[in-house]
Amino acid sequence: MLNASQFLAQFLAQYPWVLVILGVWVIPWKAWALWRSARAKDIWWFIALMVINTLGILEIVYLFVIRKVPKISPASPESYHEPLKHDEGTMMKFNDFQKVHLRVAKILSAEKIEDSDKLIRLQVDLGDEKRQIVAGIGKAYQTGDLEGREIVIVANLEPRKLMGYESQGMLLAAGDKEPVVLMPEKEVPAGSKVS
Repeated sequence: MLNASQFLAQFLAQYPWVLVILGVWVIPWKAWALWRSARAKDIWWFIALMVINTLGILEIVYLFVIRKVPKISPASPESYHEPLKHDEGTMMKFNDFQKVHLRVAKILSAEKIEDSDKLIRLQVDLGDEKRQIVAGIGKAYQTGDLEGREIVIVANLEPRKLMGYESQGMLLAAGDKEPVVLMPEKEVPAGSKVS
């Protein structure tokens, strides 16, 4: 949702003639005020009005010359599935990737969360510790099919609460409408590092 300044910037970028019309409409009033102050020999008012007029011109220069405001358009669902472009905006440094701790976790138990059609609460074993993970995979998986399976999780993600349950990590899955949980092809020790 756009805030007031973003909306105004987008509006003026799409309809710059509005600012021009407002500027032309205000010019006679500015000229009349300058003429009145000069005629009355109010030197300080004359200087103040000149400064204000100059600032008004600077506003137009700023909007149309110094800062060209890009048009803000909401991202379409298709844009999320565009192939990645290999530029600085999408590439990650190897050091940044090393900060993400991917681990294999074994699902000890799984149960659906009441009042939710897709959230499942998982108790997982990471080898040296046990954790709880809440995942939105309830439409694609039955709880009984998950128990005993191994999954890949992000182990160093800040915990967050979902429907009152703390999720202490995030499992990796592909797809939006029907997520496919990433699972190792062969069984490996719980807590194994994924690299």
